Amino acid sequence: MKVRILKTSDHQQMKKLFLDVFSNEPWFDKWNREQLDLYMKDLTENNNSLSFALFDEEEEEEELIGCSLGYVFNWWEGREYFIKEFFISRKNQSQGAGSTFLNLINDRLRAEDVQHITLATEKTVPAYHFYQKNGFSVLENSAFLVKKVSG
Repeated sequence: MKVRILKTSDHQQMKKLFLDVFSNEPWFDKWNREQLDLYMKDLTENNNSLSFALFDEEEEEEELIGCSLGYVFNWWEGREYFIKEFFISRKNQSQGAGSTFLNLINDRLRAEDVQHITLATEKTVPAYHFYQKNGFSVLENSAFLVKKVSG
């Protein structure tokens, strides 16, 4: 497996993979093409966007099997990479690809002098335990809050 920065030429394959992962269990998201295109543009086309792609080199043609879409922020403790979306193809899940991907990302971020990786996920999905297994911890004094905009 190899990791590199996601290229514009990867976007169609990335969107297809994203839909396959998040339209199925346990997420069951219902994306329409317009919202998906806008969301992916928001994640990948900002000045501080940082997106990684994971490729399986064993296939005849390199196959995109995972992505980490996020942003780099400057913080008082240094630079931070916030992962907004992290996904591995369903056929490669539970086989170590996600853990390998996180390790490869960690190595790239260390070289770029990034001190922290942060993310948010739901406690009721397998991803929560996956992240804990890979060294992420719950901040005891922090909370992720949301409010629905009412009309």
